[in-house]
Amino acid sequence: MVLAAINALGVALFAGAYGAAALRWLSQGAFLASLVVAFGVTVALWLRIERRGSLTKSPLERMGRAAAALVLTVVLVPITVLTPFFAVQSQLPPEAGADHLIGRIMVLLVAALALVALANLSGGTFLVLSALGARLRGRSGPPTL
Repeated sequence: MVLAAINALGVALFAGAYGAAALRWLSQGAFLASLVVAFGVTVALWLRIERRGSLTKSPLERMGRAAAALVLTVVLVPITVLTPFFAVQSQLPPEAGADHLIGRIMVLLVAALALVALANLSGGTFLVLSALGARLRGRSGPPTL
């Protein structure tokens, strides 16, 4: 699913911004700007893909498709990211401190997944409001960008 790939890209962008800020590679202003850009990119791509592939589908089908993509992202991204770290952690001695690394990665993933869910909600809200606005203006069919 393309929407799931967009969501995974959003997770990578948000986690990268948070990781760079945690390592003090970004100032607070740069961090906030990177979050705004990542959010905008995620929502814009999400809207573009959702509008392109779903013009003939009912709103319920579109909502189900977006929800399935988000669930797929929430399930598969942590598995894909954390599995190698758990495998390496089992091979390292406790003195290596890998436990702290996995905890930090989990926090990055939770924050990034929450922001992707918010981006999906924002995109869906925009689609609903623009469709309602189009109906109120008397146009039939979904609006185009």
